[in-house]
Formats: sequence, C-alpha cells, structure tokens
Amino acid sequence: MLKTEIAELMQKDGVVFDVAEKVHYRQNLNTEEKEISEAFDAWAREIGRTGNDSDKEIAAFVQRTLQEELYNAPDELLDLILNRGSVGEFDYEEYTKTPKNTLVAHEAAKGGTVDRSWIDFSLLKPITKNRQIETDISYVDLRKNGFKSVAQITTYAKEALQNALFYDVFSTVDAALIPGGEQVITSVGNTVTLGAMDELSLYLLDRSSDSVAVTTNKYAKAIGRMTGYSQFMSDAMKNDFNRYGLVSFFDGVKIASLSGAAKGAKGELFIPDQRIYGVAGKVGNLDMKGQINVYEDMDNSNEKVIIRVKDFTYTLGLTKIENVAKIVITG
Repeated sequence: MLKTEIAELMQKDGVVFDVAEKVHYRQNLNTEEKEISEAFDAWAREIGRTGNDSDKEIAAFVQRTLQEELYNAPDELLDLILNRGSVGEFDYEEYTKTPKNTLVAHEAAKGGTVDRSWIDFSLLKPITKNRQIETDISYVDLRKNGFKSVAQITTYAKEALQNALFYDVFSTVDAALIPGGEQVITSVGNTVTLGAMDELSLYLLDRSSDSVAVTTNKYAKAIGRMTGYSQFMSDAMKNDFNRYGLVSFFDGVKIASLSGAAKGAKGELFIPDQRIYGVAGKVGNLDMKGQINVYEDMDNSNEKVIIRVKDFTYTLGLTKIENVAKIVITG
C-alpha cells in the first residue's frame, strides 16, 4: 500500500520538490504537504530499516525532481539572456551566428555597378558540458531522519548542478570578451564607479531597451552607494535600497544580483569575481541534452544507499556576443 501511495505522489508535477525543499529548509507545510511528507517519511525509514529498495524508488524520486526543476522549470535570468531549448541525447547541434549587417550602400550613377558586399552566415560549433554527482545516504540517516535525508540530497544536488550551469555560462561569456575593445570596461579602485556604469548602460541601451546587468550582491550594493547615484533614484528605489541594501535598476538597466556567499564545492562563485556583466537581449543558445539519469545501488555491507546523478548535459553557443559587455573591477 505504501509503495502504491509513493508511486502516485511522485506523479504530482511541481509538488514533490516543493515539499522536499520545504522539509530541507524547515519551512512550514500546509495540510496536504504534511500528508505527503509523512508518507515519504514512512517510506524512507522503511528503506533504512530493511536495506531494501528493489524498485529504486530513491533514484526515481531524485531523477524526477531534478528533471522537473532543472530542465522543465523556467529560470528568469537564463531565459532573459539565452534562447533555451532541449534536444535529444545523441543529437548533433550547430548554431548560426547572428550576422552583422555588412552590406555597403555605395553612391553610384544610375544604372551603374558598385563593389559587392556580403553577409557572413557562419556556423558555430557549441560548447558541450556534462556534469554528474556521486554521493550516498546511510541507512542510519534514513532511520533517524526519514524523508529529510532524501530531501537534503535532492535539494543539494539541484543547487550544485544549477550553480555549475551558471558558472559554465558566465565563464564562457567572460572568456569571449577580449580586453582592449569597447565591450570590456575597466573600473579602477577595487569598486564600481559611476563612470564605468554609465559606459556600460550606454553600450547596452544602444542595443536593447530590455537590458540587464548581472553581478554579485557585493557590487549591486556598491552601485547604490556610488557618489552621485542617489539623485537618479526614485523614492521607492531609495526605500528598497535602505531596506535591502541592493538596487534593482541603473539608468534603465535591470540589476540581477547573485549571492557571493553561495559557492560551489571547490569555492567557485556562480560568476567570475570582480565582474559586472551587461546583457542586451539574447546572446546565444542553451540547449539541455537528453535527460538526467539517476542510478542507485544498495550497499548493505556498509549500510548505505549509493546515488549517482549522471548525464546533466547541455550545449552553449554564443551567437551574438556583441550583445554583451563587462566591467572589470581592478584594485
């Protein structure tokens, strides 16, 4: 009966991960969520007691929730700057660079001829990344903490994979912007200056009215404290800044701030440090390949469930890098 109930609960779109996340972060549950949590709790404790999960239900739980959250759920920031899609696991991909308008309108005599000009429709081979996680849950944890053990592994796996995706996207963008051109702006003095932000916003607004600057909270906070900036802030913006210490707009450009405290397992930030990235519209394509696969082995000798999260694969192609600029902050 319990296995049938768990199988039915796993089919509820959006509900399972919400409950897992709330359980992990000790948030309040409503009546339905409490009932779901209690059912999963009994299920997890039973696996910890018997050392038996013949139907690989832990792997199924992790796989379904990760697939739903990482492949199917929208991500406001990535959706804003990239064309998001999905392709088959074995599909081959090529993207076409968005061509510049290099056609030349020559002055000519009527009926005459002029030099020809061309548009470059070149193909771009995307970068492919594959990420995976291997971990385990002890039977002791399952017996003691029940569903919390599974919820914690699932939540941490989702965050680790999502952070890796952000890191790969912005590291690729960073490497594509070569110093010396108008797309790389230097801000001297170990902080962001008003002049640098003015230069960035001008570059972006010349290309799109729907632009965003992406940085960590540290520099988003510094933007609001720049000398001379407060005169451009509305009362609502000042109130938000006084309350949260962050700004949401600069000169018509949205500010997306990411945590500088949350880091990957190796200490890496979501985005490279001492950077503010400005994006004017879409800059490329990000396609998720195939689906996540989660494998499970019961190690009764060591009393643990071994979990392997594999095939988190994506391809990234920057087809319009001219829509990106960055501020490099130097000390």
